[in-house]
Amino acid sequence: MPPPDLMVVTDLDGTFLDHHDYSFDAALPMLERLRADGVPVVFCSSKTRAEITALHQRTGLDGQAFVAENGAVVVGEDGNVIAGPSAGSGVGPAAGDLERLRADLDRIRADLDLHFATFGGETDAVVAAWTGLDVVAAAAARQREASEVLFWHAEDDDRAETFRTALAAAGLELVRGGRFWHVLPAGRDKGTAVRLLVADHTRRTGTVPRTIGLGDGPNDTALLDAVDLAVVVRGHGPAPGPLADDRPERVHRTTAPGPQGWAEGLTRFTTPSVRSHR
Repeated sequence: MPPPDLMVVTDLDGTFLDHHDYSFDAALPMLERLRADGVPVVFCSSKTRAEITALHQRTGLDGQAFVAENGAVVVGEDGNVIAGPSAGSGVGPAAGDLERLRADLDRIRADLDLHFATFGGETDAVVAAWTGLDVVAAAAARQREASEVLFWHAEDDDRAETFRTALAAAGLELVRGGRFWHVLPAGRDKGTAVRLLVADHTRRTGTVPRTIGLGDGPNDTALLDAVDLAVVVRGHGPAPGPLADDRPERVHRTTAPGPQGWAEGLTRFTTPSVRSHR
């Protein structure tokens, strides 16, 4: 039997999914091992609930807990919304906060004369062109509940820190993903989401899970800091970090990118088999 307290928490784009074509074929053998051993695999992504639900169906992970929108939405194994617009616990944004977030973002953009576009302000076709998704998948990517995605060339703009300060005054936070920038409620990052899920798992099972986290971008830093063992997957953009605990026995940096690196990192921490990881 597998150890009852192992949990894998993984970013999607550029980590479990290939950066270029969103495929995950190279991750499937390891994913099947984890599923066979009953190890929870938690998707922790900037993607929306709609996108993750569709990916759950494709990977056979229906019913698993997940984190959407960089931590702004957290859903437990039982489907209970732990953090998000309909959270019963009062944690996270309430219904209507997305409208307020977008209104604050529009105001700050105008005040600072910033030039960025948002998923919410564009059509499915435009978002499809930005992302390489088909139009149906782009529509799912635009189904935001508690955050907004920015198409912004921040490296060409010297007002990034001023922007962060203005967002903070409105109770918002700016995080960088592999392709885009994201604005979400302050304090609702992936690390907070992991801690909420660990607490939920402990409440339901009576055991504290040993966590392995995987990510490839700056918005994964909080996730990698919140887990017991961290895999930094080789990416195509800025890497996570610096990490709070970067000891080599805790952190593995992969040589392969995307799903190949995902499998490499999990092999590093679960060899010779998931069952032997105690």
